[in-house]
Amino acid sequence: MELPYESETENSTTSEKEWIVEYEVEYEDSIKLQHLTVLCGKNVQEVQAALFIELRNLYPKAVRIDVIITRLEPITTQTDMRKFDLNSAYTA
Repeated sequence: MELPYESETENSTTSEKEWIVEYEVEYEDSIKLQHLTVLCGKNVQEVQAALFIELRNLYPKAVRIDVIITRLEPITTQTDMRKFDLNSAYTA
């Protein structure tokens, strides 16, 4: 019997997952910075709270910052091995 994907199980809705978050911050004289981070949470609301904590730590003295989230999605553990070339040797 084939097991369902992790995102389809009841356990995945109640357990904490890793989420990839990509966002842009604008602050002080139109300085724009792009960020890519991995945050943990059970749902989008918990990830949003974790993002607020991260922003407070990254910009403690900023009076105002504007944030645009460009990507927010759970990280899946299902990997399509066809996308990787496993038979080649790479050298640096």
